[in-house]
Amino acid sequence: MGTMPQTRIAFADANWLVATYHVSKTSPIVQAWADAAESTLIVSAPVLAEAQCNFWRIGKQWPELLADVRSGKFVMCGQSFESLVSLSDDLFRRFGPRCNVGTMDILHLAAARRFGCQWFLSFDSNSGMKALAHVIGMKVFPELNEQDKDWVSKLK
Repeated sequence: MGTMPQTRIAFADANWLVATYHVSKTSPIVQAWADAAESTLIVSAPVLAEAQCNFWRIGKQWPELLADVRSGKFVMCGQSFESLVSLSDDLFRRFGPRCNVGTMDILHLAAARRFGCQWFLSFDSNSGMKALAHVIGMKVFPELNEQDKDWVSKLK
């Protein structure tokens, strides 16, 4: 008898949520992830705050995302903002001076790490976010591009 496929536990960055609810050039990548295998998507209060701001800027799908969070389509990481700041201390210290990743992005990574996410879903290559997720041991989707790989070499 074969083994059951393992559910992927993934943290969704705000830009991933935007591409999920707003048609864009990255939306097919979100769909490819969803079609590939079963997954549980984790979010945090900071990622939802970032998404909320973006959603009101580009459209009115915020109530739809919020309803999906309430219905369990996404799982809240369960950490308060203050807890995430504390959990981020080592990331701030080790990587803040070496890349352009912002405070909120590091909070997202701390939430993903604390929850035990295997995957980090993000389109953020400019700041080094995906590279940093990779360096701290998470798989990233979409895969690292050349810009991400340059960041990885700076962060190791």
